[in-house]
Amino acid sequence: MTGTQLAALIRFYTKTDTNTFTDSDMLPIVNTVKDDIASQVTKRNEEYFIIPQTQDLVTSSVTAREYALPDDLMNDLQTVEVALDTTQSTDFVPVLPFHGGMPRLARMLNGITESKITQYFNNQEPRYVLTRRGIYLLSGTISPLSGGLRIRSRQWPADLANLSGSSDLSSDPTTTSFGFPRQFHELWARRTSIVWKSERPQPIPLSALEQQYPADLQSKLDDISHDDDQAEVIGDLPEEDSMSVLGANV
Repeated sequence: MTGTQLAALIRFYTKTDTNTFTDSDMLPIVNTVKDDIASQVTKRNEEYFIIPQTQDLVTSSVTAREYALPDDLMNDLQTVEVALDTTQSTDFVPVLPFHGGMPRLARMLNGITESKITQYFNNQEPRYVLTRRGIYLLSGTISPLSGGLRIRSRQWPADLANLSGSSDLSSDPTTTSFGFPRQFHELWARRTSIVWKSERPQPIPLSALEQQYPADLQSKLDDISHDDDQAEVIGDLPEEDSMSVLGANV
């Protein structure tokens, strides 16, 4: 379904036209409903809307252990992995959070230095601290490795900028963002109609089909509950000159 088709279906359900239900009024409801359904989808299948991205590792120092990440990655970070053995560049190990952040780290080490970090942490069980603009890796000595840092983060389906166009809304807008699953398009339109009718000064009774929405949504969610074949979108984080390592917030 395209944006144009989605809007047409919503107007069919609401018995409106472009004058009585304008695109500008419809769009905020459409995007809110999108996020609500996407949230239900991820509760049933956590692998939906997950994007792995990579970044190059650089030689470790007290300032070069912080790797900048875009805000949209940090907002729903799922996993962090690193390949710290340059002789086994595909041998990634999980990096778990270090709870307490930089303040606790500074107290524990009695001041953060590269030598103290490598004394207390190793490359077999690395940790990370979330900072204001990225993650700070705690490990043994890090050697440069292309694509050695791998981040998996949930990226919600992109907001629609308008309700026009000929591209199917299930298509990914970019290599690092998702479209909206095709099997939920009709429910997307139906839920938008329900919200619009319910918010009228004098709420409009729902049709029999709209009253069936909760059961139909659950049926579609059941279908994806054990679907493990979702393709992942692989992207690269921006190049080092624009994204690289920041000074540590210590």
